[in-house]
Amino acid sequence: METVRFLVNIFYLYLLAGVVFAVLFLWRGAAELDKAAKGISWKTRAFLFPGSAALWPVLLRKWWTVRQGS
Repeated sequence: METVRFLVNIFYLYLLAGVVFAVLFLWRGAAELDKAAKGISWKTRAFLFPGSAALWPVLLRKWWTVRQGS
């Protein structure tokens, strides 16, 4: 039972990190990765939010790479 509780806590931490990252990424990072994303509407940002939260490690790496290159 401790293992299950540990795994659930890890999932919650991943989810929390994803939500925090998605807010920051959709606010600032999406426009840095793709210039077409500059000025997107809140509806589009809401549509992209779940994917950004779920795939935050991949997007963080891409965002970091773009920021280091410029």
